[in-house]
Amino acid sequence: MKFELVDRQGYIPDLNYGEAGQELACFVPAGYPFKQVSYDNGEGEVSIDNHIWHFFFTQEGIGVRLLDGIVSLKEAEKFILAVKSHIWGDSNQQVQIFLAGVTPM
Repeated sequence: MKFELVDRQGYIPDLNYGEAGQELACFVPAGYPFKQVSYDNGEGEVSIDNHIWHFFFTQEGIGVRLLDGIVSLKEAEKFILAVKSHIWGDSNQQVQIFLAGVTPM
């Protein structure tokens, strides 16, 4: 499952990366204890409740992909909305959330 968070104006706030080993704290909302699995050049993977989430930059915004584990669409939506609020703030109405993927041929 892959989501993209895209601001209609193309704005991505400056992210304040955490300390070494916790750099991806800039993506993870409060209330979601996590363990950083990998980090490279501003992107990487975290483990939250035995699920592996990958955070990365897309051409137009920020991508979030569930790499390992199973969550309901409602659980994923709650998490992605929390990520949006964490990065852009609660009052930003310009950020759109897309379920993204590639259609097999």
